[in-house]
Amino acid sequence: MILPLETSVLLMIAIKHFDAAPVTKGFVAAAAGVGLLLSPAVTALARRRRRTAMAMAASVSLIGAVAFAVAAAGPLPLFVIGAVVGVATGNAVYPLLTFTYERNYPSTEIGRRVGRGLMVRVAISAPLAIAMGAWLRQQPDQWWIVVLAGAVACAALGSLYRRIPSQRLNDAHDERLRLLPHFELLGQDRQLRLTLGAWMLMGFGNLMLMPLRVEYLAQPKYGIEADAAMITALTVAIPSVARLLTTPIFGRLFDRISFFSSRIMINLLFAAYVAAFFTGSSTAALVFGAVMLGIAAAGGDLMWMLWVTKFAPTDRVADYMGLHTFSTGVRAMFAPLLAFVVLDRLSLGWVAAISAALMILSSLILIPEARAERRSRSELTINAALTEPATT
Repeated sequence: MILPLETSVLLMIAIKHFDAAPVTKGFVAAAAGVGLLLSPAVTALARRRRRTAMAMAASVSLIGAVAFAVAAAGPLPLFVIGAVVGVATGNAVYPLLTFTYERNYPSTEIGRRVGRGLMVRVAISAPLAIAMGAWLRQQPDQWWIVVLAGAVACAALGSLYRRIPSQRLNDAHDERLRLLPHFELLGQDRQLRLTLGAWMLMGFGNLMLMPLRVEYLAQPKYGIEADAAMITALTVAIPSVARLLTTPIFGRLFDRISFFSSRIMINLLFAAYVAAFFTGSSTAALVFGAVMLGIAAAGGDLMWMLWVTKFAPTDRVADYMGLHTFSTGVRAMFAPLLAFVVLDRLSLGWVAAISAALMILSSLILIPEARAERRSRSELTINAALTEPATT
């Protein structure tokens, strides 16, 4: 229920109801980044208070419920503050979730099991996105009801979090409340440095265009001028259906194939979505682009949430994820703001081209690691085959 709000509905309300300025729209679009930036502090607070991961996540979710209720009250300043805090709370708990997944699920099944959860989220969010868009089209002045529904969803989410079995986080020998992540991990792990660098390029390119999808569809100057129902269909519903159908595939791939190879494949899928969605205004091109986005997002969601479980030491999963979410927050915070600023100086086509180039560059950086990973897997397979007769 919260996903459509975060993805496009809140930004659509800011554009169509409040006629918000570009900077204000950028702040609403950057709300998820605020939460990701705060995620290391939330993790540190859970450690400091010696609370289980999901108990802490539940408390944060209840703050989100209050924030959405404030946003529903309007006017524009309250809407922006409430929307930003509400969306931020949902993103601030990702390290706690990944920590809990790693502890609750077998390593050989984590992708498949988390993928099932993502399928449920997508299956519900798609029809809700359509319903929200239809409501805003028929009752544009009753936008606050949609936002208030987000408050109810956050409260319910907090209750569900408390019921998930979880543990306290490991003692990191640092009990103070850290506002910044464990940057020292970058000096200790070369693959972490390389992966986060490539992810920064890819994420910046993708997140610059996320809010511009709504701008592209809604503003008359681009020649589409879609209504609320069409916008939610193209930005949430259609991608959600594609994600729903392909998430099981990526769940199995995550458990079985090379991480770097699959990451490169997903980057190229994102680049294909950009080329289809932003190079034409026909319905066919927009739908095809939305489908490609959904397929890419299905793999991207799993990779983003779980990749640290393949590299991080067991006792540092939450800290690796905190560094990952913090770096994601940096780009999620600044990419949408930069996108609206750049759009005043460059055409949307140029912004899309720059974004696609960043995605391709990210893939090129990872190619040597993908080759090394394949060689390592091949050597392990050969060694296992050579030693098998001796052991039997």
